[in-house]
Amino acid sequence: MLKKLLTLGLSFVLLTTTISYVYAQQVNAFIYHRFGESRYPSTNISAEFFTQQLQYIKDKKIQVISLEDVAKLLKNDEPLPDHAVSFCVDDAFRSFYDVGMPIIRRLDIPVTLFVNTDAVGTSGYLTWDELRELSAEGVEIANHTATHAYLVELQEGETYSQWQERIVADIEKAQQRLQKHLGFKPTLFTYPFGEYSAAIVDIVKDLGFMAAFAQQSGVIHPQHNRFILPRFPMGGPFATLDSFKTKLKMKPLLVTNEDSFDPVIDENPPVLRIKISGKQVNQERFNCFVQGENSCRVVSGDDGWYEVIAENPLSGRRNKYTLTLQNKENDWLWYSHPWINAKNPARVKQ
Repeated sequence: MLKKLLTLGLSFVLLTTTISYVYAQQVNAFIYHRFGESRYPSTNISAEFFTQQLQYIKDKKIQVISLEDVAKLLKNDEPLPDHAVSFCVDDAFRSFYDVGMPIIRRLDIPVTLFVNTDAVGTSGYLTWDELRELSAEGVEIANHTATHAYLVELQEGETYSQWQERIVADIEKAQQRLQKHLGFKPTLFTYPFGEYSAAIVDIVKDLGFMAAFAQQSGVIHPQHNRFILPRFPMGGPFATLDSFKTKLKMKPLLVTNEDSFDPVIDENPPVLRIKISGKQVNQERFNCFVQGENSCRVVSGDDGWYEVIAENPLSGRRNKYTLTLQNKENDWLWYSHPWINAKNPARVKQ
């Protein structure tokens, strides 16, 4: 999909006048799930490609920064590195310990592991002893809820207030389990399946987390909302060295405001209004992409605001709007906003 986006985008951009953006300070974060488990192709990366990616970072002497350090810098309004990379793994599958970690250990790369605690010790997942071992050698352990449930939806017969209580209890249960078995409560959180809503973000903030991560692709920059930080997924056909290099070269399209911030769809196709830092851009210079047999367009507004909308309703449970732009230095600027077709979304009115 990324290769298709870039190919389509390049053919369009070459027909337009390129523009320049001033940017510095960025972190390209990469998310992994399974290692050497070919029977799960969409979330798997081979040991060979994973080794190639980490070795590339070492060979190019690109700075690697932990996600906790990224969160601290954003929270304290301190500068990010000019160009750094972060690595993280969701779900704590057994293959991380058996396949991924020996490569990380050999190349001395910091990594964050997000753990959904109810799965610990069950078939295919790490045990608490193994997690303690990883934590002792420097792996950051963080909260991925207890149940790994779809957080944005009400259960049958559930009220909004009951939903809030359930989500808080789920996240706090994971914190308590991590405290009991590892001796600390993590400061970082990631949303199961990358799904969040404005209400869930508020819960995560209220629980005292320093930052939270989703799964929309994009580049972390100083003006980013630190409770919906993007990560580039590395799995399936895109988990190659070439795809990794391409995503590593991405620069941030500096979106500083989103309306609707909430990705849970009310009306389909959804309308997204975004504000972009810098001078006003002709709407025809944007490349707009949406998943499935669909297309989207950008309409320019005033004072850096733009409107993005798909031509047809979005398909699938999870979709996204992706905008690309190329500057005069031939750098790709990238932004992506997720959308969720939830069956029974939790709303205050309910």
